[in-house]
Amino acid sequence: MTVKVAAFYKFVEIDEPETLQASLRELCAARGILGTILVASEGINSTVSGAESDIDALIEALVADARFSDLIVKYSQASAHPFQRLKVKIKKEIVTFGVPDARPSVATGTFVEPDAWNALIADPDVLVIDTRNDYEFQVGTFEGAHNPETRAFNEFPDYVKRALSDDPKRKIAMFCTGGIRCEKASAFMLREGFPNVYQLNGGILRYLEQVAPEESLWRGECFVFDERVALEHGVREGHHTLCSECGFPIKRPDGAGETAVCDGCRETMVNAD
Repeated sequence: MTVKVAAFYKFVEIDEPETLQASLRELCAARGILGTILVASEGINSTVSGAESDIDALIEALVADARFSDLIVKYSQASAHPFQRLKVKIKKEIVTFGVPDARPSVATGTFVEPDAWNALIADPDVLVIDTRNDYEFQVGTFEGAHNPETRAFNEFPDYVKRALSDDPKRKIAMFCTGGIRCEKASAFMLREGFPNVYQLNGGILRYLEQVAPEESLWRGECFVFDERVALEHGVREGHHTLCSECGFPIKRPDGAGETAVCDGCRETMVNAD
């Protein structure tokens, strides 16, 4: 069985999140779609999987709504559902950031398409920032990207104030998995007085889908929050799994039956013996 995976988000004002929640839950449940959909007054955020016709029906229903008519969807494939169940939840934020005044639906940075991204980040005057968490950075990132070493996205505002405030007019290019985190981050940075903020439209997933490996500045694989763990160029399933002890992403063991344990946990286990 091959299933279609769709990842999408949209910052847009939603007056009655509960109404949208109910309609999406009904549609997805009827079609056997699995995954997570988050709905908030600030927008929608989702990664779901299902049969191709069912995923297409969901996207058609969304883009028929004027609020989501320009929805950008990142598609990939999986050999089986990468999710165990369907969750359609109401949240305060569709990505946890903790800064209510950062509103991408009002103002956000300049979007850069994947085919123009290489030229931007190759400019030595541009500071390239990976807005994802440290463990995601370790799995893969863009050549020359800076790692803020955050453990969670809500630590990013402190990083900006601590590490970037001395040169607010510098050109800054940001990226994340699907685009949602750097869009929220750029809205925050504009509010904080950073006028030259750029972001990869559609995130790493769209870049890996559209840019040929021989032209790519991406190094490694892209961590994803589902059972596939990481994706490579062509948004195909990569070669990572999760440590059986701590849950951090590691390269999948080569040997059949070999336990997936990271170096840190293996050392701890040896010392315990």
